[in-house]
Amino acid sequence: MFSGTVEELKTFMAVLLRGELFDAWEVTEAKVETFFELSVNGRLKKDFFEEPETVQRDFAKWGEIKEIFFQAVKGKRLPGMMRIVLAADREWTERILNECGKVQEEAGASLFLNIRYSANGCQVVSGVSHAGFTLDKTLDHAWDAALQEYFKRNGIAVSTQ
Repeated sequence: MFSGTVEELKTFMAVLLRGELFDAWEVTEAKVETFFELSVNGRLKKDFFEEPETVQRDFAKWGEIKEIFFQAVKGKRLPGMMRIVLAADREWTERILNECGKVQEEAGASLFLNIRYSANGCQVVSGVSHAGFTLDKTLDHAWDAALQEYFKRNGIAVSTQ
């Protein structure tokens, strides 16, 4: 499990809430506390769509709901707390599974990025939901490395003290 603290909070929040870097990630859940509490379950309500059978994913994309969170946090006062759980899309997940040779035994696994903001700063934590019980940490390590490279490549400074 990779855990780190975002070093440039203002830059990271601008990227998260106004940029496009995380737009393709799926939102499993998100919560923010300001003068009210906003909590989102990212699971799609497929019967909302005109043709539900054509919807190939289970969760909303961050790009589809981030404006709601931006509107909730903008202003003079910082939010008391914000927690967002994002999942890597299937394509990226399958690529990492291929790279670490775990396609068969980990089919159905999910790769997560947990973002937790509080008065103490902003922490990012990796997570893996395995397809079944395993003691093998190959996928976990591959995801940690891929996530750290993603941050580095996109100019997000994260310290891992």
